[in-house]
Amino acid sequence: MRLWQGLRRHKVLVLGAVIVCFIAAGMTGACGAHRRPPSFNAEERRLLESEPLPYTVSVVPWDSATAERLGKDPGAYARALAELLAASQAFRASRLEAAPGPATDLIASSTGGHCNRAVIPVLSILSLGVVPTVLEDEECDGMVLTPAKSPAVGSVELESRYKARIVMGWAAVPLGALPGWSYGPMRKDRRYAELFRLEIIRRRREIERLVGR
Repeated sequence: MRLWQGLRRHKVLVLGAVIVCFIAAGMTGACGAHRRPPSFNAEERRLLESEPLPYTVSVVPWDSATAERLGKDPGAYARALAELLAASQAFRASRLEAAPGPATDLIASSTGGHCNRAVIPVLSILSLGVVPTVLEDEECDGMVLTPAKSPAVGSVELESRYKARIVMGWAAVPLGALPGWSYGPMRKDRRYAELFRLEIIRRRREIERLVGR
C-alpha cells in the first residue's frame, strides 16, 4: 500500500524513470544489467590474441534419436552454439548447417547444457521497475568436436560457464553504465564469447590431433 501511495505522490518521477527504462531497453535489448566476467590476466590475453585455429567447423543439430533422448529442441541449441562459436572467432570459419559440407574439417554439436534460470522479475514488473530484482545467475555452453573426415578417431568435449550478479529494473539503467557492468543478457557479452574462445584455444593440441595436423 505504501509503495503505491509513494508512486502516486511521485508520478512525474515515476513516469520519467519508466521512459528512461524503456529507452534503455530499446537500446540494449533489455532493462537489465549483469556483472561482466573479470578482466583476463596476461597469459589469457596472450592466448586470446593468438591466431584462430585454421579449421572450418560445421555446427549441426542433433539427430532425431539424440533429440528424443534429451527432450530438447535440436535447432535451438544448434543456433545458440553457432552464434557463440562465430562470436568467439576461435576458428577460421564456422557455420550452422543441416549436414557438414565438403570443406568441413570439424563437426560441432551442443552438449545440451543449460544453466540460465530465466527468472521472471515479478516484483519489478508489478512495481513498474521501482523494486529491483537481484539474483545470481549462470550461463554455460558446451560442445563436442569430431573430425568430419574420420569420426572414429575420437572427439573433444569442452565447456565454458560463468556465474554473475544480475539486476533488473530501473536500477539496471545507471548500473549497466558502470565499469565492470553491462546491459543485456550475459551470453551476448563479448567477454563471454572470449571465455568460450579461451577454452577452445587451450585445447588446441587435442583439436589438432583430431584433424591430424
